[in-house]
Amino acid sequence: MFNFRGKSNAAQITRSFTLMMILIVFITGASISLVVGYRLTRDRIDDARALTKSLDRSIIDDEPDWNRWAINSPINTKNTFVKVHTKMPKRKQQTFYSKGTAKFLKSRATEMPLFHSVWYISGHGLFYRAAMDSGHIYYETWTSFHDVLHIFRLILEMMVIVLILCGVLGYFVIAWLARRLNKPLANLTSAANKINHSDNVSYHEALPVPTSPDEVHALGMEINQLLKSLNDQVLRDHQFVSDASHELRTPLTAIRGHISLIKRRGDQHPEIIPKSLKFIDDESARMQTLVESLLRLSRMDHVTIDQQLLDINQLVQETVENYQPSIVQPVQVDVSATPLMTTVNADSLQQMLIALLNNASKYSPADQPIQVAAQLIQDQPTITITDNGAGIDDADKTHIFERFYRVDQARSQEIPGTGLGLAIVSRLADLNQIKVTVSDHQPTGTIFTLTFKIKH
Repeated sequence: MFNFRGKSNAAQITRSFTLMMILIVFITGASISLVVGYRLTRDRIDDARALTKSLDRSIIDDEPDWNRWAINSPINTKNTFVKVHTKMPKRKQQTFYSKGTAKFLKSRATEMPLFHSVWYISGHGLFYRAAMDSGHIYYETWTSFHDVLHIFRLILEMMVIVLILCGVLGYFVIAWLARRLNKPLANLTSAANKINHSDNVSYHEALPVPTSPDEVHALGMEINQLLKSLNDQVLRDHQFVSDASHELRTPLTAIRGHISLIKRRGDQHPEIIPKSLKFIDDESARMQTLVESLLRLSRMDHVTIDQQLLDINQLVQETVENYQPSIVQPVQVDVSATPLMTTVNADSLQQMLIALLNNASKYSPADQPIQVAAQLIQDQPTITITDNGAGIDDADKTHIFERFYRVDQARSQEIPGTGLGLAIVSRLADLNQIKVTVSDHQPTGTIFTLTFKIKH
């Protein structure tokens, strides 16, 4: 019935609160018992002393009047034993006993340790011994603690009964409350287990988030946010594998086709061999570039970079000067008159600039210039790369930094590239805490903006 071995949250709450409640009831009952017991004992001691004084008033002619004493006594004298010893001068000393006292005093008596006035009389129980010497009469009374012990025993029995009732009822009440309070968390666990063991995973699953308690609500929101991040990552990985397979399948199919052509017709038409070999060489080089780009992106998922303070004006000028011979369009550079100092990884920034210049070159007319500017905008170092090409549709702007995404798919085979350049730019920007945005250049063209975070 009492599941004290459970390791669930509800079981631990039930166990802890039940034990705490039993402990509180026990301490309360024990405190009440001690206070009541002490008060009853003190009252009995006071009664015993009053009994002795009452006995003194019942002495007539140096002899106690037991009937008068019994009537005038403040307590019941039935379980009280009295011994009176007279020591009047010039008169014979006498000893008087109340009813049953002589026999009572013959029983074996044991003085209780620490309480020298309390004695245990064999066959009779606990008694309080009081003595008083009035000068010519010595009184000795023995007052029973039977009534006190009876009341004290009743209190202890009631305390035990209350402990048992509180333990049993409290356990079930606390267990019900614990299950009720733990139900939102249990529902979260059940939903997570169902998702974890589901055969048909859509990668859009989410846990039901309870409105209360606040802690479980916050936990559910955080778990759903984590699930969304993981699901998005899985979807991106699936899309990445699909796109990579597609990008690799096309050149491989073409290469296999030319190899088959050479095998079938190379002997009879040797003129096709150089053309096919050139195509195979171009496609294999394209595949090599694609694989290297994929490996670079893969390494960026687990890389940390070193940053240093540098002047981006100088880096922009050097990069454009070195890359200008590789593209047909003229590149116009406009840098600020004062140094633009910021903390960044020089190699990463150079790769980003080259990738953006290469992208602008592919989609711009050969006679239209590409403009690169470095300036301070709203106290933030900023680099812009502007082309006069066809521009990017608004629907494409949110996707151009995805892997293998190509604007104007109809021309994707005519324009060289792997579709990974802007994805690499986006990843390098994240590593360097650079914000990269794309906007339209009027009347035609595109502007890529790199905004550097202010380092304090």
